[in-house]
Amino acid sequence: MGIVTSADCVIFAAGDEVDPAIVRSYIQPDTFIITADAGYSACTRCGFSPNLLVGDFDSQAAPKTDTPTITLNPIKDDTDTADALQQAIQRGFRHIVLFGATGGRLDHTYANLDLCALAAGQGAELLIVDNHHKIFALKEETVTIDGDKSKYVSVFAVGGPCVLSLEGFFYLLKDYNLMPFCGLGVSNETVEEKATISIKQGTALIFITDKDF
Repeated sequence: MGIVTSADCVIFAAGDEVDPAIVRSYIQPDTFIITADAGYSACTRCGFSPNLLVGDFDSQAAPKTDTPTITLNPIKDDTDTADALQQAIQRGFRHIVLFGATGGRLDHTYANLDLCALAAGQGAELLIVDNHHKIFALKEETVTIDGDKSKYVSVFAVGGPCVLSLEGFFYLLKDYNLMPFCGLGVSNETVEEKATISIKQGTALIFITDKDF
């Protein structure tokens, strides 16, 4: 698993819109596109037509379209984006990119970050992408990333402690017991052409962030 490079499904949510060039880099001709509520506008402004609309349409009226639409009750337990993710996973997609997950209300951003760990627990990869971040979860797995001196890499334990090893970074760790609510994993940097993040036990949330942001 690890970090998505080519998506079999993308979801557009209603947060800050992402540079269309970044969006296009993840979408192939057969990529399935889901929009969550007002994410429909961001999707169409990028020049794409969704395959599925999901939402209660309380922040934007339901578009007049023949595209299959799942209309949710506004009195519900999950967010529109969470429901869109479940639709993706139920359809068998396992390499999912989420745009519009950050910006706006912080509580919605936090809820979207949780979805990365939720997807990992269901055997899927969810990568949140905005103009300055790539965010994903690792659950008892290892990923190798390209070294990039223009980026910070931060690692946080979620849902409990995780056993973390880092190779190819300025700050190295070996089987370190990283606890939740701990800032030790913030703002690391790669120092090799390739760097490895390994989670032996538990789940971690990984942020790759532009330094000039």
